[in-house]
Amino acid sequence: MSTCRVAACVAALAAMSCALPHSVFALDLNRLYGHHTKRSEYCHPYEPFKCPVDGNCISIQYLCDGAPDCIDGYDEDSKLCTAAKRPPVEETASFLQSLLASHGPNYLEKLFGSKARDALEPLGGVEKVAIALSESQTIEDFGAALHLMRSDLEHLRSVFMAVENGDLGMLKSLGIKDSELGDVKFFLEKLVNTGFLD
Repeated sequence: MSTCRVAACVAALAAMSCALPHSVFALDLNRLYGHHTKRSEYCHPYEPFKCPVDGNCISIQYLCDGAPDCIDGYDEDSKLCTAAKRPPVEETASFLQSLLASHGPNYLEKLFGSKARDALEPLGGVEKVAIALSESQTIEDFGAALHLMRSDLEHLRSVFMAVENGDLGMLKSLGIKDSELGDVKFFLEKLVNTGFLD
């Protein structure tokens, strides 16, 4: 609907409201101008992100753009915006699970320290670690989210720095086999490239 036609409709509706003195007349301009999708159970494919509180659907381009579009500002949440730059949680969880399945329940202790024993259970399990890797802006935030000891956090930092500097010898010294180096390096680089060490 063109702006002129909308203005004409608004003028006509205003004139009608004057003719009806005892009625209450409300006008939803958002619907006329089409700025937000109506609340519904499902969102349109062009506006697939549904705000959790108000149910409004917004386009992906409006996520993490610096201007809140959800009534509670959820579309600008720092955890959401960090996760949007990272590999999907499902991919991260699947990768961690495959390492554990291939090498045993204590394999990730080489990366995350002693709390990573028993398939990451002391850290809350694979899913919780995958979510923390996705949502934590920095390695410090990750350590805080999982209550890592300072020594384990510094060890993890040295692993990430070795990957960032291309020092595969550090990964080999942890017992990561040549056949796994490429996958582990690729996974850790994805995190480094999104500011995990900043």
